[in-house]
Amino acid sequence: MIKIENLNLKLDNLIFFENASITIPKNEITVLVGLNGTGKTTLLKVISGLLKPQSIKIEKSYKELFYLPQRIKYPQGITLFEYIESSFYKNSWKWFVTKEEKEKIEEVIALLELTDKKNTLIDNLSSGELQKANIALGLATKADILLLDEPISNMDLINQIKVLDIVKKISSTGITCVMVLHDINLSSSYGDNFIGLTKNKKVIQKKKDDFFTSENLKEIYGIDFKVIKDDKDFHIQIFN
Repeated sequence: MIKIENLNLKLDNLIFFENASITIPKNEITVLVGLNGTGKTTLLKVISGLLKPQSIKIEKSYKELFYLPQRIKYPQGITLFEYIESSFYKNSWKWFVTKEEKEKIEEVIALLELTDKKNTLIDNLSSGELQKANIALGLATKADILLLDEPISNMDLINQIKVLDIVKKISSTGITCVMVLHDINLSSSYGDNFIGLTKNKKVIQKKKDDFFTSENLKEIYGIDFKVIKDDKDFHIQIFN
């Protein structure tokens, strides 16, 4: 679990958070939603430690964290297997990958349904395959919390669902996932906990059943929504 208290953050004269308190439950999927510029990526950077606001109080119970940003520069001329293998060379003293580490790479490649692509140059992978490779990179490091910033951007619907299915599968193995999503209906299908960031710096944090109300969504997005609950699922429509 991650518990943040007294989060105050101002960047370039823009205030993102004012005395905010945020909790990330363990072994579940937490989804961050909100308009552009409300601080979703900023919050991931705070959780990851890339941003360190003064006077903030953070309690952490994870061992290893992996942060996947929106934009990544990929090395050219290496295979998918070599790309994931690179995660084991983050310590400059390491010269080779052990048998156990290679087995771990094979394991995560299989988990993300990439076995038939392991010898493919990453230059030749689709956007969906690349994103799955990035998630595999995090799992190979044995991270027990993944921070995913818009992991399904620039993908067709089928690949979006495939990636989110994999995130759901990963979460079921005891890994905490925090991700930024823009599609409200997909968010409601895959998330367990939700954090909505509003333009007036309010943080709305609730479990799924309490989060998806017309009132909450209007406060977050500034427009009217119609929310229909069908068994365990929500169907959200813009209300005209």
